[in-house]
Amino acid sequence: QPAGPHRAPPAALAPGRLPRVPQGERRVRRAAALPLPLVPRAAARGRRRGGGGGGRRRPGLGGGGGRRARLHALQRAGGAAAEAALHARGRSAALWAAPRGGEQRARGGRPRRLHLRLPGAVRAVSYNILADTYAQTEFSRTVLYPYCAPYALELDYRQNLLKKELAGYSADLVCLQEVDKCVFVDSLAPALDAFGLEGLFKIKEKQHEGLATFYRRDKFSLLIPARALLGYCPEGNQIGLQKVLEEILLFEISGNIRLIQIAVALSHIKHVTCDLYPGIPVIFCGDFNSTPSSGTYSFISKRCNMPLSHPFKLLSACGEPAYTNYVGGFHGCLDYIFIDKNALEVEQVIPLPSHEEVTTHQALPSVSHPSDHIALVCDLKQGFLKIGLSYTFLLVFLKD
Repeated sequence: QPAGPHRAPPAALAPGRLPRVPQGERRVRRAAALPLPLVPRAAARGRRRGGGGGGRRRPGLGGGGGRRARLHALQRAGGAAAEAALHARGRSAALWAAPRGGEQRARGGRPRRLHLRLPGAVRAVSYNILADTYAQTEFSRTVLYPYCAPYALELDYRQNLLKKELAGYSADLVCLQEVDKCVFVDSLAPALDAFGLEGLFKIKEKQHEGLATFYRRDKFSLLIPARALLGYCPEGNQIGLQKVLEEILLFEISGNIRLIQIAVALSHIKHVTCDLYPGIPVIFCGDFNSTPSSGTYSFISKRCNMPLSHPFKLLSACGEPAYTNYVGGFHGCLDYIFIDKNALEVEQVIPLPSHEEVTTHQALPSVSHPSDHIALVCDLKQGFLKIGLSYTFLLVFLKD
């Protein structure tokens, strides 16, 4: 519009900016001027239906609302376009981009968190959550997880998914591996405390991560402090451990460090369950880094005769899934929840995500799965359960 006596000449526009349209004229936005792709029409209709009364529209891509609203609209739309846009936006966009559709679903399409705990059962969870100290390395980005979007490896992004997932399980016992100390103190402990779970943490020697155990405070109370870990030699149990080591040497299993660790661990559990609190059943779970065909698994489940032995009759509560760890170059079952089958019964096993979901983004971790492992979740019938012993060797009694 030409300049008149009462109109100032138009100012020069910055690159990428649209000219100001006088009031009353139709506003048209060009798609090229928007920093993110438009929401598909079907997604926009669904979003408007969820808005407030009186025909008010929630802010989206075309109606203002800022960067956060545009990102939430993209998350609702989902798909490759949203992921590509977040890549283009970089790290800052990832903080708002925890996918709303990224909920883990069991086989059959039902979200895992919707499998309610059975009445009277104790729900146990074992989960290697992938320490940030391992996820945030050049080797991880380029070799281990090159298929994973960089923003999905960010700690803030993964923490949000983890807290939502763990809270949804409504578990009574949660055993976590590869837990960063800062993640436990600043994120997991406060979040799960709000759901009635008390947490304890023990860092590994010469490591930046460790093990965390959470227990429901209205069902359990702690008796033994969280100091006993693999390799810890309790006073008064030196003879038993010496015997284990002698049997290991006789068995000639040099190089099989995992079997040695498990033998020492079960020796300590035997000391607790036979000497300190006789006759108690055991829950022994974690990431054992051993497949069902390994000697470690055979030793625990007593599949074959070995010079090594332990007094427990342990059963894998979740069976032997095809895999609990799925990365680009490997997939296999490494995680287990072993229970004393003379004292406990499996009431329900929460199904693992379908293979289609796990491989949607090629492998784990991904935009919807915060770890390269899958959580194991099961409901156990208490029977005469009085105490549960977790992978971190914490002793807890069921409250009356």
